[in-house]
Amino acid sequence: MLKKILPLFPLFLITNVQAQTCNCKESYQWVKKTFEENDAGYAYILKTKGQQAYELHNGLTLKKVEKITQLDDCLEELKNWVRFFRTDHFRFTKTKEAISVQEAAGNSKPVRDSQFSPEEFKKYLSGKKTIEDIEGIWETRGSTVAIKKHDGEYRGITLSAVAPAWKAGDTKFVIKADLKSGTRYLSNFQPKQVDKVRVLGKSVLQLDDLILKRVLPGVADDKGAEEYYLVKTATSPFGYKRDSSTVYVHINSFNYENKKAIDSLLKALHNTIVSTPNLIIDLRDCQGGSDVSMEKIIPYLYTNPMRSVMAEFYSTPLNNRIWEELSKRADADKEEQETYGKIASLMKSKVGQFVNIFGKDVEETNLDTIYENPRSVGIIIHENNFSTTEEFILKAKQSKKVKFFGRKTGGALDVSNMIEAVAPQGNFVFEYCISRSLRIPEFPVDDMGIHPDFYLDKSIPENEWVNYTSKILNYSRRAH
Repeated sequence: MLKKILPLFPLFLITNVQAQTCNCKESYQWVKKTFEENDAGYAYILKTKGQQAYELHNGLTLKKVEKITQLDDCLEELKNWVRFFRTDHFRFTKTKEAISVQEAAGNSKPVRDSQFSPEEFKKYLSGKKTIEDIEGIWETRGSTVAIKKHDGEYRGITLSAVAPAWKAGDTKFVIKADLKSGTRYLSNFQPKQVDKVRVLGKSVLQLDDLILKRVLPGVADDKGAEEYYLVKTATSPFGYKRDSSTVYVHINSFNYENKKAIDSLLKALHNTIVSTPNLIIDLRDCQGGSDVSMEKIIPYLYTNPMRSVMAEFYSTPLNNRIWEELSKRADADKEEQETYGKIASLMKSKVGQFVNIFGKDVEETNLDTIYENPRSVGIIIHENNFSTTEEFILKAKQSKKVKFFGRKTGGALDVSNMIEAVAPQGNFVFEYCISRSLRIPEFPVDDMGIHPDFYLDKSIPENEWVNYTSKILNYSRRAH
């Protein structure tokens, strides 16, 4: 059953990128026209919010883009324009050519501490009797950073880095002494404000989306901090038997390319899962992917038939190119190619219409086996869950075994199946959606998100979420 289309190709050829500056008005007009004519959610939101509000929004945007000459500023304003329709399920990405032009034109230089001595700093650390602050040596995604307090602030100084542009002694970030804000230096050494600093346990430090793990001084930290670091840095799914009553699994992505890794992990853990009363599935930072990647998880949750509402696709000449592309993909088998070819022909005959290519409005999952274990399943969710992950959540909510923990999801599911279009100037890619769920308007998810059964408030730090979920599952098991 085709429910989510395979990874897609850009629909325009990339043109030459001449300079770091851009014609933002021209880019805005192209994005506006492309979105109005092709996005599956455009007409629905326009009807909801009204033409007058839309025209006012367009007028304000036009005044802003006429004054913008820098690409980064332009893309931010284009994002603000699309947010009239939804907060997510669209994307603007600079092309490699544009990034190269920006880097060539950039004149930022690293802030370097030539006096810093790693050896002296390690000797200094060895003399500290207690760990009272964040001074130490930390690692992040293959790079190491020394954090030293100097002149009332903490400086993160590069010791080694994966990126060749970074050299030993370059300042990676500066954090204020109160650990509430600071400054990071990006790959082009441009400064960026850090809005949120979090110290989790004694071994994990998070600066917005940058996460570090303490290497020196060594600490025997709690399992929660270690798990949280793995969750935030994992590039593949992982799992293990956490204790005598709980199996823990983290799914980092439902991308089609990740299906094999998910299936392999579940196969390796199968006997453990079906002989253990509790299962925790951690979906933090799992942003979406393909429905086929969730198939092997469903049997562990299943207690009764599960219904999934289908989607319909918007037919336009631009959108329909993707079906032709898919029918010619070398990695698709003959049956898939024929299926996509038939869809392409159908869509061409229905230009300007929404088309249900599935032949039914609802798909129902019926399984023969209901596992005795796990008896209780806790699924951890938060605001960085979108798209297919939310589809999985809607399906899992129908199980009598499942409870959800965390915060509400991001809300990007009503319109979906993003495809790419490259701007005429060749400096960015715009992704929009070509399908609309048959759930709307009765059961919307976009912008509202899906709420957990157990809201984990700010007094429960994220490195304690798994512990808290495990505790509640054990209470539930004892109650039965």
